[in-house]
Amino acid sequence: MPLQRIYRAASDHAHRLLLRVQVTEPFAIISNNCWGAGFYRDLERPYNTPFVGTHVPPPCYLKLISDLPGYLEQPLRFIPKSRYPWPTRWPIAELGDIEIHFMHYADEADARAKWARRLERLPKDSVQWRLKFCDHHVDPGPGADAMFAEFDRHPHPHKVCFLGRDKPEFKSAIPLREYFPTGRVPDGHALYRPSLRYFHAAAWLNGESTRTRSPFAFARTPAAS
Repeated sequence: MPLQRIYRAASDHAHRLLLRVQVTEPFAIISNNCWGAGFYRDLERPYNTPFVGTHVPPPCYLKLISDLPGYLEQPLRFIPKSRYPWPTRWPIAELGDIEIHFMHYADEADARAKWARRLERLPKDSVQWRLKFCDHHVDPGPGADAMFAEFDRHPHPHKVCFLGRDKPEFKSAIPLREYFPTGRVPDGHALYRPSLRYFHAAAWLNGESTRTRSPFAFARTPAAS
């Protein structure tokens, strides 16, 4: 096994242990895809966010977090087809004027029931929310920077944006250098483990800085600012 793979396996195991020991504060993850589910599994906590196993297209996600309480008051309305030109094999719903793709749900009934149950658990105190964005579905170009800038301007203090490109002008952005060749990070499930090597996830979940470097950063990662 290559040395780097051994380091990464050790890092992943260390992060699981660190999360269980150090995460002491309540949190709820509002993610644009299923990235956040990994924390709930590692910590063996019930899902207290409806954004688990879902994908929210980037323009819709930015609208969503601009008025999260208002959007969450809207009823889910399932639709037959997405407005986005992606192949889909899962339930799709609208929440007001945004789309939510229930990628890991069996059918509409399953999606609706779990959405309602997890939404009921969502903390009302926004201080406990943790916002996450990434560039997985964001094509390179001027429009991409506009999206990153909009997320960066969001007033919530606990947010992070993972990028497969270097964008030091955005304070919330954390570049994952291993994905620079492709120019974007992978989907939420594949992103979870690698992302933990680039920032101190336990500190972030506890409400501290997103820029604190991982204590087990065996991979070559950028220094925290």
